[in-house]
Amino acid sequence: MIQISSRERLLAIGLTAMLAGWAVWTVAIKPTRQRIRTLERIIPEKQAQLQQLGATSVEYTVLWDEFQALRARMAAQDPNFELSTFLEATIERHKLAGHVTSMQQDLRQPQPDYSEMVVTIELQDITLRQLVDLLTTVETSAAVIRVGSLHIRKDATNDALLDSTVGIYSPRPAPDPTRVAQTP
Repeated sequence: MIQISSRERLLAIGLTAMLAGWAVWTVAIKPTRQRIRTLERIIPEKQAQLQQLGATSVEYTVLWDEFQALRARMAAQDPNFELSTFLEATIERHKLAGHVTSMQQDLRQPQPDYSEMVVTIELQDITLRQLVDLLTTVETSAAVIRVGSLHIRKDATNDALLDSTVGIYSPRPAPDPTRVAQTP
């Protein structure tokens, strides 16, 4: 056995303790501190994303409720409602019949669960007030209709008058295939 002095023994114990401390630092403490720093940086970002997701969720819920209300209005609407008839009566009421150059009706089905009746009206030589009154009547009616497109041009002969093309849409739910009419 090797004889070592007490000073050498203390030096060996100190060196062993220092190596053990360095090993603990390298293996346990340093990675833990790095992970804590990473979490301190990421947690606020994730909390901001969570708040944004919450706000988006509230917006989605509001839109979904509006969509369901629209579906309920569409389902409650008179099944015999004719958009072209309604528009003809509205045009007569606003004394615009002489200004209508064409009125075209088209049925579209952009989604499998609903269709749209589209009526395109071309108007000539009308004032801005007449156009606004017509559009206001359409938008505020109890029927489920909306102005989908509007093109306005100055009249070629009179700067005070306008020519306009208005697209008016009336969505309808598609017939429910589970409700097949049964004849006796």
